[in-house]
Parts: sequence; structure tokens; C-alpha cells
Amino acid sequence: MALLVLRVAQDGLAFYRSPALEALGVPHLFTTRRGAAGAALDLARVDGEPGRSVAAAAGAPGAEILRVRQVHGRVVVDADEPLPEPPPEADALCVSRPGRLVAARVADCVPVLLAAPGGRRVAAVHAGWRGLVAGAIPAALEALGPCAAAAVGPCLSTARFEVGPEVAALFRAAGLEEAVLEVEGARPRVDLRRAAELQLARAGVPAIDTTDRCTFEHADEFYSHRRDVTHGGRPSTGRMAGVIGAAPGC
Repeated sequence: MALLVLRVAQDGLAFYRSPALEALGVPHLFTTRRGAAGAALDLARVDGEPGRSVAAAAGAPGAEILRVRQVHGRVVVDADEPLPEPPPEADALCVSRPGRLVAARVADCVPVLLAAPGGRRVAAVHAGWRGLVAGAIPAALEALGPCAAAAVGPCLSTARFEVGPEVAALFRAAGLEEAVLEVEGARPRVDLRRAAELQLARAGVPAIDTTDRCTFEHADEFYSHRRDVTHGGRPSTGRMAGVIGAAPGC
């Protein structure tokens, strides 16, 4: 596994890239909260000027960024077909048509980007803890077909994700017991990143890039629902996104 690499676009937008996905030539990135000219970047919406700046930084200037209404499930949408308005409820999108980018929006959940051999087909997956135990990643892999590379983006770290015993039991029932950490005298913790990596590795994905960044702890880089809303008392927080498109010429 390789770590994601921090990059800064000419306009100042800061983002992370995957070496494995770069090798396939697919446009992609994981955004931070730092946008063009150092302004705050909130991708609760992916259209307008923020979307144009993100598409350019991803390597697909002028591309449309497509999204769904995320509901913490395992439904996958084929974004080669026109999407209705409002967008459908789902947690993953696949696309093979160049000029289209698909996005998974997060603020503690795990964004996962997938690419087929040659980058001819790609997917973006939103995998919160409910999506992980529901099988959002395996569902996206099934819809994608053979997967040559995957990247797991910044999310909530183990130290910041205490759960009740009932949630820990759901991870064990889903075969993700390796991602559960029992703490004597305290509530269990779950390693969301490890759970995603396990599902990818078990599916035989040969190249998996990952990250050591925590959305809660690295407040200068990321929004965090748990930090800003659950513990911070704010009414809402912003969103980052994992964004990917098929390789040009596919």
C-alpha cells in the first residue's frame, strides 16, 4: 500500500492523489477544505464554480461532476445513463464515459475510489459505518467488474470512533472483526479505514492506496461532523469529496 500524496493546484486548491490511480491515468482527487485562493471549499454541492475548480484539479477540466443522495446503504448507480433530478438515493456511482466525474461526499465517512484495468471504468463509493457493514464497497466492486486499483480517502480515525457494543457486533457479523478494537474499561472502537481495506483486499484488488489523515484531528484540512456538530455544537458542517472519472480515450 502507498499513502495518498498532497498536491496543490495552481489556483491554490489543496487535494490528495493516489499513486496507483495516477498510474492508470484516471482523473481523480480527494478534496480538503482548502479551495481556490485559500478560500473554504465546501462540496455539500458539487456544481458551480467549486465544481469547476475541482474538475480542473482532478485532471478533467470542464467535466460534469455527478452525485447521488447518500443514504448509508449499498445501492450503486450507473452514471453512464442520465441521472434524474433530484438525484437518486444511492451510495456509489460507476462511470465509463470520459467527460463525467462521479463523487462521494463525506465529513467523517470513508470515500473510496475504484478503477478497472486501464482506467476504462471507475467508481466512487460513500462508505460510512452503516455502508461498510451493509456492503457498499463489495456492491460497487461487483458493478465495476475487475478492479485494478483502489484508494481509501481521509476519514474518522480509530481513536475518534468510539461505538456501542451493538455497532461492534455488526462489524463482527459482517466479517470485519479485525477492524474492531476492544478497550478495557471503555467502549469499543472501530477502524473504518481498516474495514474498507479489508473488503478491498478480500475482493482481490491488487493495488490499494490509503491515508493516515483523520478528519476529526486534522481540523485545518478537513470538515468533521463528529468534531463540528456532535461535539462542537454547530448546526452543520461542510463536506469533502472523493472524485474520479474514466481515463481519457477509453
